[in-house]
Amino acid sequence: MSFNIICFGDSITGGEEFPEECRWTTLLQELLDNVEPGLFQVHNRGISGNTTAQGLDRFAGDVLPLLPGLVLVQFGFNDANVPSWSVEPRVSLAEYERNLVEFHRVITAEQGTCVFIVNHSIGAVTGKQGNGKSFNENFMPYNDSVRKLARELNTPSVDLPLLMRRRGINLDDFLSLDLIHLSLEANDHYAHMIFEVLKSDAMQSGY
Repeated sequence: MSFNIICFGDSITGGEEFPEECRWTTLLQELLDNVEPGLFQVHNRGISGNTTAQGLDRFAGDVLPLLPGLVLVQFGFNDANVPSWSVEPRVSLAEYERNLVEFHRVITAEQGTCVFIVNHSIGAVTGKQGNGKSFNENFMPYNDSVRKLARELNTPSVDLPLLMRRRGINLDDFLSLDLIHLSLEANDHYAHMIFEVLKSDAMQSGY
């Protein structure tokens, strides 16, 4: 019987703009199969444009049936976005944190392992959002909160900005033209960075 790895998030996880064989979730499956064929099954449960609030709405259908397993939780870019007609983000920082805590609570209650992903570094997105701040200014507190919650909940995390610095990744090659989404090449980096964390001794003990 295989062990489920559920990739739960937004367009960064879903990767709908790429052929399925090029998505980081597919490449992660290949890396895992190279180590132990048939032991792990990667499930892509990413939907473009989703916030944690929308993730909460679909959790029962998309994640719960696959537990117990390891859930890679990756949201934030859409939560932090402040539409041009509003001064409020789509999901407030406080609600974002509550939703992440709830994901963690349910996953662990179902004997699963919750792994928070700290979203990758992005470029200097131009323009001002509805609250007069740049996208980067609105987004960074959300990434910081993921790190904080991982410490407070004592749950594993994948700190992509840290791993990117260690790998010397060039953002010009890593990002698409909007300076937020991934390039085709970045999918390979993503798969390898997450794979390195999953095969670490600390993670191995969780499954």
